[in-house]
Amino acid sequence: MKRSGVFFFLLSVLLVLLGLWYIYPAEGIRVADGLTLRFSSYRQYLADLDSRPAADVDSVLLREQQRAALLESTGDSLSVFHDYLTGDPNRIILPGEDYRYFDTLFEMLDSASLKGKTVRIMHYGDSQLEMDRISSVLRQKLQERFGGCGPGMVPLIQRVASSSVILSHSGAMSRYARVADSLARRDPKKRYGIMTSYVSVSNGGKFSFKESPSRFCQPLARKVKKVSILKADRGDQPFGIALQKHSGDSLVEMTVQKTGDLSMVCWAFPDTITSASFSLTGQGDVYGIMLDGDGGVTVDNVALRGSSGNIFTDIDSLYMSRLFRMAGHEMIILEFGGNAMPGISGRKSISSYMRGLENQFEYFREVAPEARLLFVGPADMSKRVNGQMATWPLLDELVDSLKVTCLDNGVAFWDTFAMMGGEGSMVQWVKHDPPLAGPDHIHFTTRGSQEVGSALSRSFLMLYDFYRFRKTHSEDLIDDCFATLRDSLDLT
Repeated sequence: MKRSGVFFFLLSVLLVLLGLWYIYPAEGIRVADGLTLRFSSYRQYLADLDSRPAADVDSVLLREQQRAALLESTGDSLSVFHDYLTGDPNRIILPGEDYRYFDTLFEMLDSASLKGKTVRIMHYGDSQLEMDRISSVLRQKLQERFGGCGPGMVPLIQRVASSSVILSHSGAMSRYARVADSLARRDPKKRYGIMTSYVSVSNGGKFSFKESPSRFCQPLARKVKKVSILKADRGDQPFGIALQKHSGDSLVEMTVQKTGDLSMVCWAFPDTITSASFSLTGQGDVYGIMLDGDGGVTVDNVALRGSSGNIFTDIDSLYMSRLFRMAGHEMIILEFGGNAMPGISGRKSISSYMRGLENQFEYFREVAPEARLLFVGPADMSKRVNGQMATWPLLDELVDSLKVTCLDNGVAFWDTFAMMGGEGSMVQWVKHDPPLAGPDHIHFTTRGSQEVGSALSRSFLMLYDFYRFRKTHSEDLIDDCFATLRDSLDLT
């Protein structure tokens, strides 16, 4: 074919496509039940130009930071705290409008470093938490305020690498997990423990940790002053653990012999360490290894890929309760909801999911009755709707239902969806330079996770600052100011 023929052929194709773009209906052409042909539409293009632009990410984040800075600079103003707690989209919403909800926890945090006690916060969530994302930022911010160090509790075998610590293992070991991958086993007795997984050692082995070189590793996570192991002995052979602390060229060995069915063993060091190895002998199960400071606070990260948060009631409650008492968790954060969206088709399915979560709340009150509960709602999620990336249908209704269900069940609630900027915000987070969310329009990038973790930290610390404020001011004055709190909050 001559060049002129090729040119006119391509031109004709472009003209045909242009014509289709101009006349094609925005809703597409339905050709069969459940099948609609769609094509880029001129009318849809104009509608998009006229539609309300989504909130600018930088403006949303800047406003949130400015509100936090205002509170820090005018911390002696009751009206500023009132405005924040009753109307700020980034606030933690408290059940019963009870601003004393976290007071017991705050009292422990105030004295944790002085008493040499580590206040533990458990952060359960879906794949948004993998690699210790979000949790690591929250941990760093709290440790800066209340003391403490180390990456918190880690499993003996970790399937997804963490940005906070490098783990390695060898030997005859089997991993049992409630949220299982192809390499994990299921436990018929459901004794998965507080990390929802454990490792069974059948004939000895080795385990080691060392500080992560990742630039996203938070500084305080690199230091460890205390190592504790939650373990259970199995079989006739004693389960021995020898810890070798790396200190220059020398090794310090400390061995713990058989101690019974379920126990916690600890090693404390006068100075911080950044790496150590364990030699395991005999038979036993390891339910978690805690890498902490000698006091302060830590946040333990448990990421459950694909979970909607309704799996905990399938874990043996007696074992869970005993392990929570040993570890001493004072707060449990549940960050779920995104994985429920593919199964949400209407209000009936939302109600079903809410009933499942209510069972989880009741379960945690049984196994960890002293721990305060905080639910972190799902982020905005986008999918292609009529050819355009838009918020998943019914996501806003799901978030509203989560808020009401949590508060009705005595659980505090933090709204990631609102913090991001609401409907359509995920598209803007993906487009941001650098990107704050990935091309799947569901998961945050590491930078985006840092923004979310920082916002959650600020919201929690605002409540702590208000707690400190209340200790030096009249409770009657504060109660009078918050008498209209119920009317001020929009919980519907």
